[in-house]
Amino acid sequence: MKTLHLTPLLLAGLVLFSAAGCGNREAAAVQQGEQVASASAEAAPGDVKPAANMANAKQCDTRYQGGVEKMQTGYDLSKVKLPATPAEQAQAADDDAHAGHDHAAEAAAPVEQPGAALLAQTNKGRISTVEGEQNFDFGKLRQGELGNHEFLLVSDGEEPLVITGIKPSCGCTKADVALVDAQGARVPYTKGDPIPVGQRFVLESNINTDGRQGPFNATVSLYANDVRGATYNLRLTADVEPVLTVTPSTTVFFGRMTTAEKKEQTVTVTATRGEAFKLSMAQETAPEPVKIEYKPKNPDAEGRASEWEINVALGPNAEVGMRNYPLNFKSDIVVAHPKYPAQDGSPQYHGVAVIVQAQVVGMVSAEPQFVTFGMVRPGEPVERTLRIECHDEYRIKSDMGVAFEGLQGQEFPYADVFKVTVTPVDEGKAADVVLRLEGFPDDLNGSFGGVLKLKVGHPYMDELLVRFSGVCRPGLPATGQTPAPTPAGGQTTGGGK
Repeated sequence: MKTLHLTPLLLAGLVLFSAAGCGNREAAAVQQGEQVASASAEAAPGDVKPAANMANAKQCDTRYQGGVEKMQTGYDLSKVKLPATPAEQAQAADDDAHAGHDHAAEAAAPVEQPGAALLAQTNKGRISTVEGEQNFDFGKLRQGELGNHEFLLVSDGEEPLVITGIKPSCGCTKADVALVDAQGARVPYTKGDPIPVGQRFVLESNINTDGRQGPFNATVSLYANDVRGATYNLRLTADVEPVLTVTPSTTVFFGRMTTAEKKEQTVTVTATRGEAFKLSMAQETAPEPVKIEYKPKNPDAEGRASEWEINVALGPNAEVGMRNYPLNFKSDIVVAHPKYPAQDGSPQYHGVAVIVQAQVVGMVSAEPQFVTFGMVRPGEPVERTLRIECHDEYRIKSDMGVAFEGLQGQEFPYADVFKVTVTPVDEGKAADVVLRLEGFPDDLNGSFGGVLKLKVGHPYMDELLVRFSGVCRPGLPATGQTPAPTPAGGQTTGGGK
């Protein structure tokens, strides 16, 4: 026998199709019965019984009544329950009235959603702590130490607990689950296995503090069928004390300085717990133009001390721009538990990093260092002004040479449409430079850029470079900008090399 699993939509279609076909035949039979009855009334007034037509209507009423009949498809519909007929509904209401059945109360009862019973059965586990809280504070730990803690837990839900995942919040935290038998022995737990109600288990956790300092926070999430939610979180906290400290700061900032200047600062490296140690460079040499000297304070016979001084010098001839120079030092204090142990098993040592920073400018600097013309039209004149400044006793002159070149050192094809005016101010310690675009040719459509080379003639800096760029687009609306007049006393220099 064939068995078919019918969806509610397919079942409704079959019922409607069957009812519709039968309904058409019933309508035809009734119409035919009325015609016969009319004819009989005309022939023999009185008692008219269209028995044949009623029999036809009864034969057409093939509603499924709970037997084992089959449709022509051969599928078994013995479990299909069709909607009750009006007569059946009336009979059912009468039966309920006699039985005291309360349909109103039934209608008001909440309707259980599909899958709700299954969800209620599967999400009835529960995790609880046997002793302590869900949070544990290690207190003060020294950098490089391990913090170990076990959370004692129990499965105390209505159904067995199932843990499907264990996820620490960071790579410095490890965690695992083990069951505890009646004798207190540990049994490894396999994720996905049910933990019987009343069964105790432990979350074994540890944190690695190598490379960390200050407040430490980590979370271990257990993914389970806990009735309160999909995750159960356990938190680990600590205050990690560094082995070595740098004062006043690990950043040596020299601020703004010129390429001709030399600046120095001193920092101190101290063992937090006062033990003596040796200090050395962890890199081969300091990056140029940084110079360093380090020495112990009150060393012992082996050259160890609990405090070291590092003198850092920068310049002269540092490169122009915002400079960052990293310096790495190491001690001979061994890291107890390195986060990334060496493959050959060799020890690792605690160290410190010092960063040297400075804003280095040339002996003559420009502000801004980059000039943008934005969007311009062919033939449109535009001006931009920058200030150059000398940082020693040298004086800037108005008749300095000017040249243009491309951003990559190539020839700049539009040098002849630019004019440069230099006007010294503050007795030559500075100068205002006006970079004037007279107007691009009508056929230019695209971006442009180059380098303005100012021949300042300083003994330590003969040339000052200023980059510029913009975009030329035909059809742009006029800006209405009126070019500023050339400053009085200024020197106007044409473009070109």
